[in-house]
Amino acid sequence: MEQLNPEQTLAVNHVEGPMLVLAGAGSGKTRVVTYRIVHLLELGIPPSEILAVTFTNKAAEEMRHRIRKLANVYVLASTFHSLCARILRESISFLGYSRDFTIYDEDDSEKLLKECFAALNIKDEKGLLKSARAAISHAKNFLEEPANDPIYNLYQSKLKSYQALDFDDLLFLTVKLFKEFPNQLEVYQKRWTFLLIDEYQDTNTAQSTLIRLLAHKHHNVFAVGDPDQSIYSWRGADVSHILQFKDDYPGAQIVRLEQNYRSRNIILKAANALIQHNTGRLEKNLWSARGEGEKIGLYICPHEHAETEFIIREIQKSPYPLSECVIFYRTHFQSRVFEDALLRNRIPYRIIGGLSFYQRREVKDILSLLRIVLAGADFLSFARTVNIPKRGLGEGAVSKIQAFAEERLMPIFQAAEIIVDRKELKLSQKQYEGLKDYVEMIRILRTIQPLSTQLAEAIERSRYLTYLKDDPETEQERKENLQELIAKAVEWEQETETPNLAAFLEELTLKSTKETDTEADAIRLMTFHNGKGLEFDLVFLVGMEEDLFPHVNCRDNPESLEEERRLCYVGMTRAKESLYLTASRHRFLWGASRPMRPSRFLYEIPSEYLRTFEERSGDTDVFSPGTAVVHKDFGPGIVQKSYQTSLGLTYDVFFPKANTVRTLIAKYAKLSS
Repeated sequence: MEQLNPEQTLAVNHVEGPMLVLAGAGSGKTRVVTYRIVHLLELGIPPSEILAVTFTNKAAEEMRHRIRKLANVYVLASTFHSLCARILRESISFLGYSRDFTIYDEDDSEKLLKECFAALNIKDEKGLLKSARAAISHAKNFLEEPANDPIYNLYQSKLKSYQALDFDDLLFLTVKLFKEFPNQLEVYQKRWTFLLIDEYQDTNTAQSTLIRLLAHKHHNVFAVGDPDQSIYSWRGADVSHILQFKDDYPGAQIVRLEQNYRSRNIILKAANALIQHNTGRLEKNLWSARGEGEKIGLYICPHEHAETEFIIREIQKSPYPLSECVIFYRTHFQSRVFEDALLRNRIPYRIIGGLSFYQRREVKDILSLLRIVLAGADFLSFARTVNIPKRGLGEGAVSKIQAFAEERLMPIFQAAEIIVDRKELKLSQKQYEGLKDYVEMIRILRTIQPLSTQLAEAIERSRYLTYLKDDPETEQERKENLQELIAKAVEWEQETETPNLAAFLEELTLKSTKETDTEADAIRLMTFHNGKGLEFDLVFLVGMEEDLFPHVNCRDNPESLEEERRLCYVGMTRAKESLYLTASRHRFLWGASRPMRPSRFLYEIPSEYLRTFEERSGDTDVFSPGTAVVHKDFGPGIVQKSYQTSLGLTYDVFFPKANTVRTLIAKYAKLSS
């Protein structure tokens, strides 16, 4: 108890009746949960009567480990899904299933749904199958029965006939069991008389209903969570469950853990001020005894390249290990400019919770298409792209075309042209038409210039955006990545003296194969959502602009805007020592350079908590090291470094023809790309 503050002590000493612990970021909630369990054990509560439930296997294992270390006993600490699997293994026979049921993963569920589509004579068009899968999952999480939905009905019927459950069934059928067989519910109510629920703000309808049913007899629910960190509504999480805790559990006590052990006080003051603009919350104010710390850095810059340069400079000046530095962005496509800058400056990095930009499927697909446009000999690129979107050219047809090319010792695309023009290979009419469509597309793309237009046309003429509709869940993110690839091409053309497709593909291939993420001491790049639960000495929140953060999809939805603000709050409270917020006045988005407005979140943070960095010289572009430039007197050159002097923005530029480095003042030298 000596290790706990007064509020933590109050929570740990609580025994009977419902309690909600509002655990702010960095307030030691895991310690409170484990210490309370140990306290219950010291009071003589049998370990078998205590149940702790959380959301991830990692969190559950950590909880079990801490309890074993403190009390040397085993207490059931489990995820919601593991708990329900345990219950159903014992009692699912009441619902007409075998206890030896199989649990289907995503692939199994999709295959079964395809069976249902075939049986109902429904074609999988425009991502209908994935939409149906998502709708069934949503229905189960909201405890909705199949009713008159033929796909859902047949899917559920087939699952039962195969003695199988999908992942959502684990929760859905456990609640169904408890509601339809009260005697079975009573068995588990008697077994677990003390319930502890972690991350309560992330519960969906099925999870919160499950807890209410289990706790109905004894009301000993100890829920820990923070509505200000509820950021997973797209997974079904409903912040109203924690906001209405006192309604669901009358007489519940509320304890607020407001002392933060992670961050400097000024970071917490700014985060408190931001989140107070939300209406859907329970009041609390974080504070720290670690001292005020330095003010939060705010840099509103001319464009995204100035943003990356600023961040690179701050990282290079930082006293912290790279592993203690993180760049948070709202959407995955934003990683590209930072990856390029970090590679250029030889700073190792790791992408957390996602792929490097150049390793993403849609980026590789379009680059593979361009490889065929360039040369036509790359069979792997041909095989990857010839059936996107579907043209009836499966593995069998592609193997025939490959054999035809190998027999005649010719490149794969040349073989495809001959097959189309002379019909020298036995293919079905549909396959001929599909191959002809592909060949004509490549021929047209070979006539298009410049590179950025060629790339945009490759996306358009391949009907790739239509192909992305097959997966509605990822469609928007993948479209944004392709738009960012076009932005890269435009930027590359501006920086390169003689831009051409071969050089462009070579550079991107070299970038995608660099092993930048193998070093332990590497800066982290991730979305805000992937940052939950982590902490870093130095944190950058980038792209703080309207329609980017908050996201454009949330513009007219007050509830979604509040969740975006919570997401910003989560990002800010990851910082232990230093926090920077950056925004650009212009950004290349959706195929063009666009004027951007600073995020409303920046205006919601009081200015006394901010230190503003000046923009670079406003009358000239900012060129980063490695940029190719042309000077009216010295010809082509390469920027070595850029820095601010009393005269203006200064560059050291290497001019190959003169074999010399010259120092130039931008506003006098008039560098141009």
